[in-house]
Amino acid sequence: MVFWNWPYGEPPGSGVWGTPTSNHNFCEEDYIITPYIGEFINTLTNITYVIYGTRGLIRVQPRKDGGLFSTLAFPYWGLIGVGVLSGWYHATLNYHSQMGDDLSMLLASGSILQQVLTFNRPPGERIRTTLMILFVNIAVSVYHCWADEIIMHEILFAIMVFMTGRNVRRLIHERIKTKEARNRLFKLANIGSASGVFGYGLWSIDYHLCSYVTQAKRSIGLPWGFILELHGWWHIFTGIGAYIGMSVAEYLVTMEEGQTGRIEEGFAWPCHAVLRDLEDSEVSKKSK
Repeated sequence: MVFWNWPYGEPPGSGVWGTPTSNHNFCEEDYIITPYIGEFINTLTNITYVIYGTRGLIRVQPRKDGGLFSTLAFPYWGLIGVGVLSGWYHATLNYHSQMGDDLSMLLASGSILQQVLTFNRPPGERIRTTLMILFVNIAVSVYHCWADEIIMHEILFAIMVFMTGRNVRRLIHERIKTKEARNRLFKLANIGSASGVFGYGLWSIDYHLCSYVTQAKRSIGLPWGFILELHGWWHIFTGIGAYIGMSVAEYLVTMEEGQTGRIEEGFAWPCHAVLRDLEDSEVSKKSK
């Protein structure tokens, strides 16, 4: 028996944004909390992306090779874009906001892929790689909106995430000299990947077993039912995973050989402690 709870009401089906027109609707019952927000928890949990993206911008803004509109900042702007546009989508549940949410995912993944692919490359190759990423993303985005289909969008997103992970691991091998430091950085990267996979698992349960999840939420009532809004947990865990990937990539492309300054300062949890330990291990190894 659950104490200090109150029962769910019946979903009205529409709110101030009208009847949902998006192609996808998630397991959280529409307008069940307020007529102003279609999916209450799914909207609020997008703050994870915004917080982590903002922390990234605060870190890179004062750097000589950074700034708010530098290549170091673009992935974090993309992460903020995911949070804002996904929040807009879950709040309104209309078709146009869904398109914004879908396209923001390509923006975020494309910007970090460009960062790791063009690092230490000749200027001509950097321009060609950047233009290729832009061309593919624009072409798929136009097709996605014109044909109203999701498969190409999902395939491109998965390919860019895979290529980013592979190149981040390549840079770890190339840039990190000591075995202990490499292992720690690989562990951090694996935590980021595992966070994303775990979030996807929760998303899948929410999608495929919605009737059972809804029954469980209604049996325990509010506010405890919020814990079972699994798509909201997908936002939280993928936000953490994406931030870890962006932070590791930033660390790898900005670290300098022999530099012993506190380069981990400004990174948020869980990256700060790991990168501090990583730096300490690199410095201690060189001093022996």
